[in-house]
Amino acid sequence: MSEPMPEGMRVRDHGGGWRPVRELDPETDRLPGGRVAPTRYVRDRVIVRGDSQGGHNALLDLITTRARENGVSVTTGDFQQAPSREGADVVGARPDVEVRLDDVRDDWDALGLLAAVAEEAGENRRRVSLDHVVTGHRNDAGYGDPDKRIPAVYPGAAPVRRSDGVSPLTARDGTVRPVVAILDTGIGKHPWFDEPRTAVLRDVKLDGQSIGTYPEEDVDAEREGRRDGEASRLDRYAGHGTFIAGVVHQTCPDAALLPIRVYGGDGTASEWDFARSVERLLEFHLRGLAGVPGYFPVDIVVIASGYYLEYPEDDDDYEGVYRGRLRDLRRAGVLVVVSAGNDGSTRKTFPAGWAPSVRRTSGGVVPGDVHDLCPDYTPLIGVAASNPDGTLADFSNDGPWIAAVRPGVNVLSAMPTTFDGSAEGKRSADGLRHAVDPDDFTHGFGTWSGTSFSSPYLAGQLAAAIFSRRSAGELPTSDTPGRVGDAWHAVIQVGDLYSEVPGVPV
Repeated sequence: MSEPMPEGMRVRDHGGGWRPVRELDPETDRLPGGRVAPTRYVRDRVIVRGDSQGGHNALLDLITTRARENGVSVTTGDFQQAPSREGADVVGARPDVEVRLDDVRDDWDALGLLAAVAEEAGENRRRVSLDHVVTGHRNDAGYGDPDKRIPAVYPGAAPVRRSDGVSPLTARDGTVRPVVAILDTGIGKHPWFDEPRTAVLRDVKLDGQSIGTYPEEDVDAEREGRRDGEASRLDRYAGHGTFIAGVVHQTCPDAALLPIRVYGGDGTASEWDFARSVERLLEFHLRGLAGVPGYFPVDIVVIASGYYLEYPEDDDDYEGVYRGRLRDLRRAGVLVVVSAGNDGSTRKTFPAGWAPSVRRTSGGVVPGDVHDLCPDYTPLIGVAASNPDGTLADFSNDGPWIAAVRPGVNVLSAMPTTFDGSAEGKRSADGLRHAVDPDDFTHGFGTWSGTSFSSPYLAGQLAAAIFSRRSAGELPTSDTPGRVGDAWHAVIQVGDLYSEVPGVPV
């Protein structure tokens, strides 16, 4: 959020439309319960979390009444919880609900609705929240290119990968590859990823539909790269997912990469839609554990995006729909690796801020409270960015919730070979020499900076630890407690993270 919000900013909606966005201003905006801090939110929607006590109706009635008193009508929609989790012990036994304001005004929107219901709702106030805008963690540190994605040359051979067996999910010797899901813009065309290689698991579906909820009919940020035609520059986040995939691939060539498209070239998504994508990924994973044909388990999730909360004092207690879905994913044995954010701040960005407090030492990570590390859940690990000399990058967020630091400045990785924007490199007067064409990535590589590219570095290390163990004959378990234990084992093997966890054998 260090960049000013574009005028008239909107965010894509799972229904195919666009939702208006507003930035909360601490100088003028007020909410009950204390001071507020800047955040971006969807102006015409609030989220009501499920209640195991069955209190939905009264709360929704209150919301509807207060909206009508302010001249606004509302519509509601259920979260569409995954079928295999119906009746399970999840965040709320009742599905979460989106409440959409059908006609927001300049002086009254989702923020006004929150303020109107807060006092009367009592403790239920905490079940109603803004639909925050999740933004990708790209960064403007770099040299040469105005967009800071700089075309580059990769002089070596492609990362060495064991030949595939009967499936892209297994090596020829039968070792099951770790699956790394990348929740981002997708993965574009590149020699590292496609035939004769099958490093990317393309066209994976859940009940015939994409796992990610970003509208399929929208412009593909990793294919076209720009939504406004041949005369336009590349979208700000075009190539983001491919670049992340390239970092994982260099760190663990034997990982299978699963692209989950959660936003397009503008790099934004609503919290509601992001959580729905996580829910769908969880359903896919659970079916894979159950051996349902066409599905497979997921080992690691990489998330290179986040948002800030409007109530700083609620950092540790906020139980939003997104946090709950990530917790359910971790309980099912999936490691979650997230970037710290690029605002050079100590303010928590989420989901990284939901990780437990730690101290980074030369001997590894020391938990603030050892009881925060539950053997029934995989950890959520926040990753900050370092410079090439190992120092903390000046743009990187950092704090006691960040457990790892990995390279994130001028990283060299893959870019879609379809990318060639409208900018051109200058020519010398005699026409013999050319400056770098700043958005021609047809050779497939570039440099970029950000914590977005630190988190996949750690994800690749974790995937390598999982693959090494499986190569040694340790078969992947198919029950969730076993998957959690395997995940913790990989974390411990990386070396500079947690060295031991109560209840988890080393």
